[in-house]
Amino acid sequence: MHKARLTNLRPLDEARNLLANEVSPRAHLLLPLEHAAGLALSHDVRSDGPLPLEDVSAMDGFAIRSADLNGSPLQISCEIAAGSSGGMLKPGTAARIFTGAVVPEGADTVVPQEQALMQENGNVLLEKVPPSSHIRKSGELFTHKSVLARHGDRLTPARIALLASGGAASVPVYPRVTFAIVLTGSELVSAGESPEPGQIRDSNGPMLRALVRESGFGDAHIHRAADDPHSLLMILEQAFASADIVLTSGGVSVGDYDFVPEMIDGLDGETLLHGVSMKPGKPLLVGRVKNKWLIGLPGNPLSVLAGWRMFALPLAHSLQGFRRAFKEQPLAARSNGSVQNKGSRTLLHPCTIETDSDGVVLLNPVPWKGSHDLYMGSRADAWMRIEQGESLTPGTRARYYVFNQLNPARMAETQPEESDSIMNIV
Repeated sequence: MHKARLTNLRPLDEARNLLANEVSPRAHLLLPLEHAAGLALSHDVRSDGPLPLEDVSAMDGFAIRSADLNGSPLQISCEIAAGSSGGMLKPGTAARIFTGAVVPEGADTVVPQEQALMQENGNVLLEKVPPSSHIRKSGELFTHKSVLARHGDRLTPARIALLASGGAASVPVYPRVTFAIVLTGSELVSAGESPEPGQIRDSNGPMLRALVRESGFGDAHIHRAADDPHSLLMILEQAFASADIVLTSGGVSVGDYDFVPEMIDGLDGETLLHGVSMKPGKPLLVGRVKNKWLIGLPGNPLSVLAGWRMFALPLAHSLQGFRRAFKEQPLAARSNGSVQNKGSRTLLHPCTIETDSDGVVLLNPVPWKGSHDLYMGSRADAWMRIEQGESLTPGTRARYYVFNQLNPARMAETQPEESDSIMNIV
């Protein structure tokens, strides 16, 4: 007995907005700063003091009172290296000083060593420079309790350096999401096996595992399930025991052996989405099981790749505190070929990216035979987005999504929501 056809398809943007409204970040935790790269802050973080802590020299040179720059040589009264106390500068003298060293009390200017002439008697003749030159003032970069990073900010290497300079040894973040992969299909064998008649080598498992790793989510354990609902349910339960998001491959449509949709009920979950008006990837399924997520991907490899990029990847980022990941807008470029969407669904067409001599980004449509055409799909860099009835010709404006990479600069409303609480570094 055949199941009903999958006809109630949600438009692509509507489906993404649906999930944007359903997903919430996971509970935050405190992590050592060096382990928090790439994560989002769950609270604002403030400094524990000013930077620089004291007035310091921006150059190797000589610290002086500007009033003493009268054209006469000055005696060098002391030498101040970085890490030592500045002390007190004797009037009418100069202090040899190095970059980052504390400016001695009484000095208000640093003359670079390139503008200094040493005398035989050990004194130094300094060129005239404006008062306050080459001194980094205390609190110039930030003051005590300055907000260094805000709730929702991603911890980039530069932001980690800033927080370290402000005294943050640990930071409050949304934790990294964990994945498990469940491959369905009795016909699948591993890459190292020789397929028997009716069998095929599994390509989706290695691809999904690589996508998860490349996106910075760590490793994902792969489970295999035959086309049997009882064993599939048990394997899904095992997968959910160790993962926040379970990705399934195959068995997600409405055929006699497509058991994944009914598994959500068996897991006491709820189906949020089944069927998206996009090509490839129409049968995509999204369910919530308690506070965890199941994303059912079709079996064809390019459908898997499209479902990952448009749904699994932004969902994972949303769980990690990037609440507007689903609001991302496609990048703009120019088509460098002709392609037409003759169907009724949003077309995601594989393409390569290049830049011409004027710096214009060009998209080259890749000729493909459909969602099974992994050979040509493997040569692509991105998805061109083409709406129903739209035709692209060389030179026309085109939109695209880079494979496995969100474009945060193109997210709508990129500013994070205001935080109700602030993390003070103490």
